[in-house]
Amino acid sequence: MEYVHAVWSEFLNFIGGRGGLLHWLLFGAAMACCFFWGKRERRLLFWPSVLVLFLFFNPLFFKYVGTRFLTGVYWRLLWMLPISFAIAYALTRVAAGVKRDVLRVGVIVLACACIAASGRAIFTGETYREKENEYELPDAAIHICDYVMGQLQSWKETVIVPNELLCSIRQYSTSVCLLYGRNAGGFISDIGEEEAAVYAEMSSETPDVAFVTRVAGEKNCRFIVFNTDFHRIPEDLTGYGYELAAVIDDVYAVYRRAE
Repeated sequence: MEYVHAVWSEFLNFIGGRGGLLHWLLFGAAMACCFFWGKRERRLLFWPSVLVLFLFFNPLFFKYVGTRFLTGVYWRLLWMLPISFAIAYALTRVAAGVKRDVLRVGVIVLACACIAASGRAIFTGETYREKENEYELPDAAIHICDYVMGQLQSWKETVIVPNELLCSIRQYSTSVCLLYGRNAGGFISDIGEEEAAVYAEMSSETPDVAFVTRVAGEKNCRFIVFNTDFHRIPEDLTGYGYELAAVIDDVYAVYRRAE
């Protein structure tokens, strides 16, 4: 039952609430039409969709494949379903089959109403905002990268940063490498044990500074960045081999290995 609940949770997260449920009801109706319309529709649309759904909702498939190779992205299996295409195809065929023009217009209007009701406006204040910078990245990530690039001893530097900056920094510069990236959360593949342990400490409000600095030194990470609004650490880390080099945006403390 554990895996059944996990699969169902993945599905609920994917459909995104009531609007998504209506979209799936339309998809179910389209699949029913495809089943009865003929062999071609069954072969191209119905049976492939059934196979994908069978694999997705199969708890054994989730246990032995999903948890090993698709952790965090299991819901992407549903991308293989031709949901929008099947709905559009079914509605178009139904509308084309209506002989009277007035009724055909009514079917098209009803179809448009269903499409509108099953989605939501994307041009809102929640999804769009005025661009802050050319890269559309947090200013802190840019300022940290610029600072590190000004201190390069080689063509790159390896750094440890707070979790909220992992994805942003890796997009900004190839000269600023990360000890671990978004894979630390099991996004695509696992990372090393020590890297995973450092990630766990950086996820904590009170990280083990001695452990983080020790691994950083062993991995040749000259810079460690802490979020002072979240991390509770001593300001002076010279006893651990790192010294405060800069404070970015009054939040991010950049520590550099003492040399």
